[in-house]
Amino acid sequence: AGLDGRVKDQLLGCMAELALGEVGLVITGHAHVAREGQAGPRQMGIYSDAMIDSLKRVALAVHEHGGLVAVQLAHAGKNGIGKDEYAPLSPSDVVVDGVKKSSAMTVDEIKRTVNAFGDAAVRAVKSGFDAVQIHAAHGYLLSQFLSPYYNQRDDAYGGTLENRAKFLVQVYEEIRQRVGKSFPVLVKI
Repeated sequence: AGLDGRVKDQLLGCMAELALGEVGLVITGHAHVAREGQAGPRQMGIYSDAMIDSLKRVALAVHEHGGLVAVQLAHAGKNGIGKDEYAPLSPSDVVVDGVKKSSAMTVDEIKRTVNAFGDAAVRAVKSGFDAVQIHAAHGYLLSQFLSPYYNQRDDAYGGTLENRAKFLVQVYEEIRQRVGKSFPVLVKI
């Protein structure tokens, strides 16, 4: 993708090739739902309505060849590459060699991120995707909340497994409420 997250022709070619190969369901690479959740440069974005026209090109590239496509919704958490107002967020502060690498999310930031996942799912529907997949694996934000290693919180989002899973459950519930009962919502753990 471009530096702003808009899809480039190379990605469209890859998606079309997968559909031509009769892959049953193409799942895109992770698309960041918020600017501070970007994991790397040239990562596909779904953080703004300005991305919809670009995302439509992905769905069309797969549909033109008879395939189905899901967009993977992600937030990098402590692994984010942003700075300043887009600085990385995580369940708990991450300090390496005395330098703070990411900050523990406030409850308001958690709520804002839940909403960002919901907004992204709506953009996926508007863009013509057949499903969404919530990325809660590989050490990204939702996975970090699930992990007692990264999640050292002592509030409603930390401690027990039920509390550590609360963020992921809220993301799922927000998406489900926004896209309806029949739109497929997958979770990668």
